Amino acid sequence: MRIPVVLLFYVLFNSLALIPLRSCGQEWMVPVGKSILLSGNFGELRATHFHSGIDIRTGGVEGLPVVCVKDGYLVRVSVSPVGYGQAMYIEHADGTTSVYGHLQRFVPVVAEIVRSIQYEKEHFQVDEDFREYRLFFKQGDTIAYSGNTGSSGGPHLHFEIRNTASERAINPLSFYSIRDRKAPSVKSIYLYAVSGGGCADLLKRVGVKVQGGGRYGAGTVGVPAGKVGVGVFATDYMEDSWNKLGVYRMTLVADSDTLFELSMDSCSFEQACLINEVKDFDAYKKKETVYRCFGNYQHRFLGIRNRNGGYIEVEKDSLVKVNIVLEDKNMNRSEVSLLLKGVEARQEAEAGIVKYDKDELLELPGCRVELPAGSLFSSVRKRLRVEKDTLTGRDIFVLSEREVPLFHKAHLFLSGDFGVQDLIYEVASDGRKYVVETVHTDAGLKAEINYLSRYAVVKDEQAPEITFLGKFQERALRFRIKDKLSGIKTYRGEVNGKWCLFSYDPRVDLLQCSLEEPVFQKGRINEVRIEAVDRAGNKNELIVKVKK
Repeated sequence: MRIPVVLLFYVLFNSLALIPLRSCGQEWMVPVGKSILLSGNFGELRATHFHSGIDIRTGGVEGLPVVCVKDGYLVRVSVSPVGYGQAMYIEHADGTTSVYGHLQRFVPVVAEIVRSIQYEKEHFQVDEDFREYRLFFKQGDTIAYSGNTGSSGGPHLHFEIRNTASERAINPLSFYSIRDRKAPSVKSIYLYAVSGGGCADLLKRVGVKVQGGGRYGAGTVGVPAGKVGVGVFATDYMEDSWNKLGVYRMTLVADSDTLFELSMDSCSFEQACLINEVKDFDAYKKKETVYRCFGNYQHRFLGIRNRNGGYIEVEKDSLVKVNIVLEDKNMNRSEVSLLLKGVEARQEAEAGIVKYDKDELLELPGCRVELPAGSLFSSVRKRLRVEKDTLTGRDIFVLSEREVPLFHKAHLFLSGDFGVQDLIYEVASDGRKYVVETVHTDAGLKAEINYLSRYAVVKDEQAPEITFLGKFQERALRFRIKDKLSGIKTYRGEVNGKWCLFSYDPRVDLLQCSLEEPVFQKGRINEVRIEAVDRAGNKNELIVKVKK
């Protein structure tokens, strides 16, 4: 690969500083601004993962200088329309790597290398190993500027610290101090009955009373004798910030028996699938962060220790004292107490249960689902039926009354005579439709699914829409590319028959490029061609003439 001229000057200028001498002894520098104010903290419960870093507020603006927190080499740069957006990874001599995400732009030496790679690969999205460039940044050097790229909900800096060897994320607040004297806030307690077949059903939501000094009480609650699980609806806040944060540490003790301990000090990206073992999935959809203190697979998560699955054994006519302690990283502490009183156990038929620890096969006319053992977090009751889609007349295969997240993907097979534009889609409980990656076979369609839900087939015959939005401040061209059904799969932008770098923001369906790109010819009419392809293979293109 050709090395840009600016990089040669950069390397020569820094050739005497290729080996950092005191990196291990350096204190960690704040990456943006003068102090840390959080909009998100480490280990927060997110939709599909545990938050692997901290989100540092930037005052609602972009373009603030982001500095290198310690001496180190730039080892990786990624650019993506989703996820971390524009991101940098810097490796330090103490065995850690710092990560900076959702960046607006890189410093020129990095930006030029990234552009050369994008043009060589003719692709906006890149994820590149940068070790060959030997780019060394000293602590305090500006490396980029804060932004709002990728799957960001507003301007901020996503910042991580990772163990370089294991690639596990480490809680950055183990290295930084923040001003915080607010203890976690407890909203309510969730209680679950666990049947002999392994189904965990929500029994009731119990309100708590504030008793002062960070203490809460939930009184005496009657529960059916047997196994009981506890969930805690809790959030945390820090001073000078309205953002809801996650709980750092939680412990549940039943009588004198410690059954559950959570500590968000480190996490592995391979354990993201455990998120719905720790949070109540249904409550999360209602914007409630309920930490489940029980589960069949929680012991696999780095930050959790539980005994007997965290389940509380309650006998008829007995009283079990439950005490839950919650803490943030500054050791601000809250405590909840309640008594569980055992009442007559419910009589439940164990037939018609899909077991979490066994291979299962779900069958409907024209539909088959293979669930290998361990696909479910807990057993569920079998509720299968076929409905008709009133708009298309096609079958909707109902695999569950509500969406059930899976620990491991299940295999869905639909038999029939389908065309290349037929795709499997999920009908969520809120009515929204999500097309899943569909494979066509001689027997029909198949897909790997993440939920037991409602599935049907849709024919996507409509090509993506492409709209020219004109010039933006006379410096950039903007287009809107949008697909109403299956979504944009690929796009390509050309100027005068040559590939041109267009950035893509799927949050607002925006495609844009700078008029300073080298393929534009000044003083002439330039032909700009945009092509977009959806996930069903439908293609559309738009050609516009632009004078630079």
